[in-house]
Amino acid sequence: MQPSTEKKVLSPEGKITDFEDFSGFAEKAFADLNKAKLELEEKANQIKELASKSSEQFGGAIKVNSELKSKVNFLQELISSLNEKNNELEKANKQLHYQKTETEKLSQDLRNHLEKVVLKEKELELQRDYLARQVDEKTDKLLKSEKLAIIGELSSRMAHDLRNPLSTIKNVIEVMETKPKLKIEEKLQYYGKLRRAMNRMSHQVDDVLDFVRATELKLQIYSVLDLLNSAKDNITIPNNVKLTIEQIDVKINCDYRKIEAVFSNLLLNAIQAVEYVGEVNVRIIENPGDVLIAFEDSGPGISPENLGKIFDPLFTTKQLGTGLGLSICKNIIEQHGGTITLKNNPTIFLIKLPKNF
Repeated sequence: MQPSTEKKVLSPEGKITDFEDFSGFAEKAFADLNKAKLELEEKANQIKELASKSSEQFGGAIKVNSELKSKVNFLQELISSLNEKNNELEKANKQLHYQKTETEKLSQDLRNHLEKVVLKEKELELQRDYLARQVDEKTDKLLKSEKLAIIGELSSRMAHDLRNPLSTIKNVIEVMETKPKLKIEEKLQYYGKLRRAMNRMSHQVDDVLDFVRATELKLQIYSVLDLLNSAKDNITIPNNVKLTIEQIDVKINCDYRKIEAVFSNLLLNAIQAVEYVGEVNVRIIENPGDVLIAFEDSGPGISPENLGKIFDPLFTTKQLGTGLGLSICKNIIEQHGGTITLKNNPTIFLIKLPKNF
């Protein structure tokens, strides 16, 4: 419905005319239009803002979707990898189960073999004990046989060695009986032969007794130098033999008589080795727990074939020796807990004795 175009004019009394009504209506309409325009612009701005936010959210959704897709792909790859690992673990588990079964079989086999080994060890132990008893019995028999052989050889040696001095005594007595009136010089000569023969017999008997009997040691503290000087006084030193004893005073715990006999024997052997012309040197070396005594001579030495037999019983290179001297010396030294060894070129008998105090 179109508005009326009739113009209204205010009357003199101040009433509104038609024009005024139209003008007011137009102003109101423009005002409504402006208001609507503003509302539309505001709505348009809101729509733009909403569109912008929606676009941003859409972009974020796209980004999130891409990230989610990437994560899904990663999870799928991880699941695939886990499946592979699981398959490998199942395979390894099967192998372990197989190995466990094989190990149990091997363990059982080892237990069976171990039982057999234990039984075999017991059998071997019984056989070893039996063989040990057999060896002990055979050894005892062998030792008895060796002892009997040594006793037999010793008896034969003694019979042979004693026959000569006995023959000397017999001959001297017979001569003295046929000559009742002897001069003093002759008597002294015959008495000297008798004394030497008796001394020789006494020496041989003493050697045998020292070899066959084992007496207990009578230990006391003695000076090695005093023992050597006493041993030197017990033997005759030829004028052509120079004997030198190192003047070092060391004390040991020993059996005086036995150690003195060892020193006397070694000094006498050294003098005989130089054939009564040469030098014999005795050195003394003190260590914290033991003493070394070295007997060195300037003789020709010992032949190589005799080196290994020098301490054997009944072995001798002397016509008048019993072959027991060095063997007795070795037994005495070992009875004291020491050792005696031989070095050749020059000949050195080295005794090592513990101090034992």
